[in-house]
Amino acid sequence: MKPPQKTIRKAVEYTGIGVNFGRKVTVCLRPAPPDSGVVFRRTDLPSSPSVPAGPEHVVPKLRRTVLRHGEAEVQMTEHVLAATAGLEIDNLLVELKGQELPACDGSARVFTEMLQEAGLAEQGRPRVLRTVREPVTVTDGNTSIAATPDPSGLTISYTLEYAGLTLPTQRFEIRITPETFTRELAPARTFVFQREAASLLVSGLGRGASLENTLVLRDDGSLVYGELRFPDEYARHKTVDLLGDLRLLGSGLRARVEAVRTGHAQNLRLLEQIQPILVEIPPRE
Repeated sequence: MKPPQKTIRKAVEYTGIGVNFGRKVTVCLRPAPPDSGVVFRRTDLPSSPSVPAGPEHVVPKLRRTVLRHGEAEVQMTEHVLAATAGLEIDNLLVELKGQELPACDGSARVFTEMLQEAGLAEQGRPRVLRTVREPVTVTDGNTSIAATPDPSGLTISYTLEYAGLTLPTQRFEIRITPETFTRELAPARTFVFQREAASLLVSGLGRGASLENTLVLRDDGSLVYGELRFPDEYARHKTVDLLGDLRLLGSGLRARVEAVRTGHAQNLRLLEQIQPILVEIPPRE
């Protein structure tokens, strides 16, 4: 038997500051019907246009995942998408009064807590479970990301390394379940190197960044301010971003994904290779 699709039981709302544009933004998570997937709706625009969460709507942008459909654009989608993937939520309407999702504390924890507060509701349709038909690898310079078939579940392995820096290598691996995601991934926060901060501001990014929503690192990995939630928090957050990008393929993905030094650009290249070779996993007898 295949598990049923899930949505949330009630709407939940949060208002915060977007990390890139620095503007106040309100997000409301609402239940959605079976087979609708995750859909973003810009309620601040005339006619409230929608953007489905899918690879075909990705727009290449620096250091973040951006979706666009017609006149509607939504930025910084990866954390809320990671939360829906981690909690195994298939269908969700994300109403947004603004161009980007709020930064919250720089992690997926607020979105995870919102979804848990809303409660999960099973729907009368089976979830479609899929895996890759064959192994696929994407390389880009010294980065690589690979997916191999694994009908039993989704496992992500991430290796974080920066050439020329004294930050020690971090390796993190996790089998994604609602429990492991909530405990091991959702609290991991986004980060930036102190040496990058000025150039990011010049490029138009990070106008809403603060020490409350972004970890600032020295080259050796030590924090300019605050304390880490995990010794390998940087690799864990990269895993959050990767999980959020993988969720663009839809719910029910089962595979082993191994990434080395990747960011959003490499993650999205993997999606392009995976999408044509996804195959449905037959139900167990």
